[in-house]
Amino acid sequence: METIILTYKRLPDRINYFKQQLLYEDENVIVTSQRITPSSPIIMNGETVLGDNYTAVWFVFTGLWYDIGKIYNLKDEWTGYYCDIIKPVNREVGTFEIVDLFLDLWVSPDNSFEIQDEDEFENAVRNGDVSHELAEQARKALSELILTIETGQFPPEFVENFTTPF
Repeated sequence: METIILTYKRLPDRINYFKQQLLYEDENVIVTSQRITPSSPIIMNGETVLGDNYTAVWFVFTGLWYDIGKIYNLKDEWTGYYCDIIKPVNREVGTFEIVDLFLDLWVSPDNSFEIQDEDEFENAVRNGDVSHELAEQARKALSELILTIETGQFPPEFVENFTTPF
C-alpha cells in the first residue's frame, strides 16, 4: 500500500506531517487511513468512540470545506464519523494539505451529532488567528454539514459504501 504525507496546518502557524496509507484517489476524493492519537478522547453515552490508536479512514473531497473520518475502535468496530471543518484541500503529487478551521462534528451511527471544539474556534476568531470572513465560511460549512445529517443525506454514498481493507 502506498504511503502519502498529509500536511496538516492549524492556524495561525502550527504544522504537522502525518504519514497515511493511501487507499483510493481520483480527481474528486482522496481516501487514506491511519492510527490516530487525538488530543482528548470523545466519549458518548459513557463509551469511548474516538481514542488512542483507533483507526480513521479519511475521506477528503476536492472543493469541500470539511473532511469525513470513518472511525474504528481497537476491535475494528465502526464507532461513527469525525468531520473536520477545513479549507478545501490543496493537492500535490504524493502529498496533500489541509488547513483545519477548529470546528469539528462527531456523528454517531444513529445520526445524532455533537459539535466539537467550539471554544477553540471562538478563541481563534477572537485572537485574530481566523479572519471574520474565514470564520463565516467555517460556520456556513458546519451548518451545511449538519443539514445533510438532518435531511438524511449523510454520509455520502461513496463514504457509506467504501470497503475498508481490514
